[in-house]
Amino acid sequence: MGGGLPDGFVSAFVGGFISSMIYGITTLQTYVYYMHYTEDALILKLLVAAVWALDTVHISFMMHALYYYQVINYGVPTSFEYIIWTLPGSDLMNVFIVFAVQCFFAHQIYWLCRPQVKWWVTAPIMVLVLAQLGFGAETDIIEMIYHNPSIVPQIMYYGVTPAVATIALAEVMITVSLCVLLYGRGSSSPIARTKRLLNTLIIYAINRCLLTSVVVIVELVTVVDINVDTWSIGLSFVIGKLYANSLMASLNSREYLRSRSASFHSDPPSRRSDVTEAAVIHVTTVSALNKVAALRTEGEV
Repeated sequence: MGGGLPDGFVSAFVGGFISSMIYGITTLQTYVYYMHYTEDALILKLLVAAVWALDTVHISFMMHALYYYQVINYGVPTSFEYIIWTLPGSDLMNVFIVFAVQCFFAHQIYWLCRPQVKWWVTAPIMVLVLAQLGFGAETDIIEMIYHNPSIVPQIMYYGVTPAVATIALAEVMITVSLCVLLYGRGSSSPIARTKRLLNTLIIYAINRCLLTSVVVIVELVTVVDINVDTWSIGLSFVIGKLYANSLMASLNSREYLRSRSASFHSDPPSRRSDVTEAAVIHVTTVSALNKVAALRTEGEV
């Protein structure tokens, strides 16, 4: 494109636009969370604050990179022979966001598992989560050090591709584990409204996985195919926002689940029903997961 933008940076502009919209939604979700869930554990509030802060840094870096290439150096082809540090810096923020969110869901799985299989289920997930952190950080740091796009093909198969592939694998394992565990609880529960609630949570887990997995898989394809590699820039702008938003949506959906559970009157109330449903509705909180473990020890769950 003579005097204009390369095709890859057109996709980067579109990705940046979509990313900015999702950031606005995440910020609103964060505000709603702090207004409605004041009784959550401190560690969970800190996690939300950390993810939002990383997301804010990401959007700042992304805007700077887009401004550098598409405003300051518009129509200067040689500018694309230099990697401005905020471009890999924005991706590094995404790496941290994905790591934090996947650790959160791995923690869910850990407390939902029976004691005999806790580590058998969560250890492979955590290996993949740590691997994506290592590969992703390695790739972005190398790009920040060398500032040369020619370095990207050199680290493609031991940095970029493994980083994206491990994100996709970890996401699939997290979703499958959550669905299997929630389905197991539902099938063993004699309470119809608890089963309905667990089925709703399974649908939420599948929907969350589909959205993030589709974007990650498309990014993996664009990364492997060097001819469309530049499209991965726009996709990488979006992926971290989807993970941050999925975390906030999981936390903020609890109030809706409470109201939905309260609207079911088909089953007579019982202490066991109340305890089980409370555990299910609060399954996305650290403190509630600890309560589930304590109740299981006492033989009540």
